[in-house]
Amino acid sequence: MASIGTVIRKLSTRPVTSNARPTVKAIKDPTFEKPLGLKTTILPTKSKHRPSNSYSGQSKIPQFFKESPLNKPIKPLSEHTGLATAKIATPKSSNRHTIKSARHRRATSLADKPVSQNTWRKPESDAAHHRKFSLGSTIKQNLAIISSFSHETQKGFIPGNPGKVNQDNFFEHPCVAGYNDLHLFGVCDGHGMFGGEVSGYVKKRLPEMLAKHPEIYSDPKKVIEKSVIEVNEELKRINIDVSFSGTTLIFVLIKGSVLYCANVGDSRALIARQVNDTGNTTTSGRHWMSIVLSRDHKPDEKDESARIFQWGGRVESYQDENGNPLGPARVWLRNQDLPGLAMSRSLGDAVAASVGVICEPEILEFQMTPEDKFIVLGSDGVFEFISNEDIVKTAVPYWRINDSKGVCEALAKFAHDRWVTEEEVIDDITAVCVFLNIPNKN
Repeated sequence: MASIGTVIRKLSTRPVTSNARPTVKAIKDPTFEKPLGLKTTILPTKSKHRPSNSYSGQSKIPQFFKESPLNKPIKPLSEHTGLATAKIATPKSSNRHTIKSARHRRATSLADKPVSQNTWRKPESDAAHHRKFSLGSTIKQNLAIISSFSHETQKGFIPGNPGKVNQDNFFEHPCVAGYNDLHLFGVCDGHGMFGGEVSGYVKKRLPEMLAKHPEIYSDPKKVIEKSVIEVNEELKRINIDVSFSGTTLIFVLIKGSVLYCANVGDSRALIARQVNDTGNTTTSGRHWMSIVLSRDHKPDEKDESARIFQWGGRVESYQDENGNPLGPARVWLRNQDLPGLAMSRSLGDAVAASVGVICEPEILEFQMTPEDKFIVLGSDGVFEFISNEDIVKTAVPYWRINDSKGVCEALAKFAHDRWVTEEEVIDDITAVCVFLNIPNKN
């Protein structure tokens, strides 16, 4: 493989396996001057993902929908029972970098070459980017599980590219298909020349497809998998060139107290659980646990790389002049240095799909409890330099005052500040937060 003369990425770690013993960390909450006990699982470290950066460029971002089109009732179906309790996924343990890389630059391969100009601009107006849903009394009676939800999204920054746009998209749809206890929230992180169009299409089309399916309430898992694959097929037929453009997809479908999390790519979702620790007399007895609901789909994961090799692709990092690996593992054609995608699953990305990058979602079924207090979904712009534990720690003070908008704004600012410290580039940043109110079964 031809060497690249420019440093692409610094290596760091993000664990994705789950076989480890949990430990408890006590974290002080400076806002309320009460200790936050954060229970987290520590795992063996391995190469952490970096934002894909395989594709970049300018694209027109579709307007965010201000009203959900999914609350049209359909014929009720029988209740689906026998839902399994999900295995708790474990949060990451991230390294903390202290030195900013002065040599960081965008890649120079065809797949990574900027196709538009980009500079940092102030986020759009509050009307475009700040929307908190406080559920009214009538609606709240029907949405006992959801107390409020909000989002924040910000455009990133690449030196020398003043025309860069925000390629992230998100969707928020309470009462899907007219069901009072069926709610949908998701994030799409687009990449490539037309990444914004791809993520915008998925943001619009997937919720419509889910809502119209007659089995969305009786068999959500089957409908989710079928709909994601069908949306990907539609991307091949519409007027968007997806040869080197695509999107990640992370979303949760909440049905009563059961949550279905579907993931394609390296965006992420977690749930924050408040637990009692009666054996600890030095604190209030309340601790927080971050539970990861998704796995990052990276090319160097054993099962993912095996599929890519079987399909005729190869998995390698960039290399410097001396042949040393630089940055995350990427997907390439067997005999060409294309496309260089830094994830093993996505929607779109036709060239990468020819060598084993698939759109099949991993779906987790998770039984929520009254101790589960809120959900955070985000693009990798949020999670790149912030651990799951710090996500929860940042959000808890706002949860205590029922401010879901404050959670999203704080996470976006935290993520932005970390990008400024760690890199010369800033990824697009999108966070969605959902406050929960899970009733006791008895």
